[in-house]
Amino acid sequence: MIKNRLQKLGKTAAAYLVGGIAFIQLAPVFFNTFPPENIFGIAEESLMQWLFIVVALGFPISILITFFISNHGKENTNEATNKQITASGDYKQKIAVIPFTNLNKDEDGAFLVDGIVEDLITEFSMISEIEIVSRQTCFNLRDENLSHGEYREKYELDYIVSGSIRAVENRLRISVELSETPEGNVIWSNKYDRVKEDIFDIQDEIVRKITIALLGGIEISSLKRAHRKPTESMTSYEFLLKGKDNHHKFTKEANAEAIKNLDLAISTDANNAQAYAWKACVMGQAFYRGYTEMTDEKMGELLSLLGKALEVDPNDFECHRMQAEVYLSMHDFEKACNSGQKATSINPNDPRVISVYGEALLRLGELDKGIEYLEKAYALDPIPQGQTTGDRRLAALFLGHYLINHFDECQELNNKMMNIDLRTWLLNIDLCSKNEKDFSQSPWFIRGKNEFKDSNWELEVDRFHLNNDTLKSDLIELANSI
Repeated sequence: MIKNRLQKLGKTAAAYLVGGIAFIQLAPVFFNTFPPENIFGIAEESLMQWLFIVVALGFPISILITFFISNHGKENTNEATNKQITASGDYKQKIAVIPFTNLNKDEDGAFLVDGIVEDLITEFSMISEIEIVSRQTCFNLRDENLSHGEYREKYELDYIVSGSIRAVENRLRISVELSETPEGNVIWSNKYDRVKEDIFDIQDEIVRKITIALLGGIEISSLKRAHRKPTESMTSYEFLLKGKDNHHKFTKEANAEAIKNLDLAISTDANNAQAYAWKACVMGQAFYRGYTEMTDEKMGELLSLLGKALEVDPNDFECHRMQAEVYLSMHDFEKACNSGQKATSINPNDPRVISVYGEALLRLGELDKGIEYLEKAYALDPIPQGQTTGDRRLAALFLGHYLINHFDECQELNNKMMNIDLRTWLLNIDLCSKNEKDFSQSPWFIRGKNEFKDSNWELEVDRFHLNNDTLKSDLIELANSI
């Protein structure tokens, strides 16, 4: 910066000296043609003396003017740069969609309001040019009632999308606005009074208008929503939203109800790709949470649902995400990574998507890249949906750093966890042993030893989904020796 300023001053000095000398040399020639005594009444010798004084005084003045202009330009450049930097210290604008107010104030209509908002969040998450806060965080904001300044300070948000929805028979009245932080100035707003069947067009317009307001009139391929319309049937769409709403309740009863909702969505419209994908997701939830036993028959049904969803819509990121989860559990790590990569390319801001992709990358030995994606998932959504702590995200990061033998990073993650899971507990024992660190009196070790003493270690280690048979055998042997 100093070098550039000196260069500018040097150029100014050189230019002034050349110009000044040329001016003084040309002055006598001019005076021979136009004698100053005849024009100004001043002798040529006296005028030349004044010209020498003016040129001499003009030199430092020109240098000072150049200095101040240069400094002012620097301030303008800094101001322009600062305008590009967002609250999150990133060039991406960070926004949150606050759940819209349900003006009907009825529980039956709440699923429709929340479903529409969730779809908006998903649409924004597919735009790589902006950063959207996760669904979980957005819905947590519903009851916080923060000011725009507090949204900025607490969540580093640049913009807030908020609104209200009233359903009147077959019509929807939607009011929506985009406001900035920290002042709360409204950047864009609109009201819609349309039939329910127009909801996809309304969502598309909201996303498009807000994106243009944030990014300008640039062409963004991910806004071509026509190919991602879930269904032409409003009835099928409502059953889909009911199924997703029940899925998010995380209970055995709601899980069973979600299956019924999604079956109705499929029977109403056999080309509703998202209904197949979400039914597979609901089945996966049932397996993971122990609501139902996972059998080969049910796993075959789940894979068949994913295949059908992709047949109907090859660009359904939920389906690719679920495929990645399934292939990861089946230890088919290449397919898990391929599905994860496809899902991430379609939706680069969904923490569930980039998390499973990061997990798959770890199994294929791309450790730094895998950790990078897992860190992004943790930053976007520290507490995953259905969880009460960030332990699940931290455990995934722990595995990545364990595989690189990052002892300090692992201990830091271990200390952040509220309830250390079995995998992290055993991996940390192995890591401490390899680094010759005493852990025998550590609270995390003592607590885990009592909690996990009756575990079936062959089964549990298999669930780590490690792509290293030697490591699996060593861990089983270590666990049995404790």
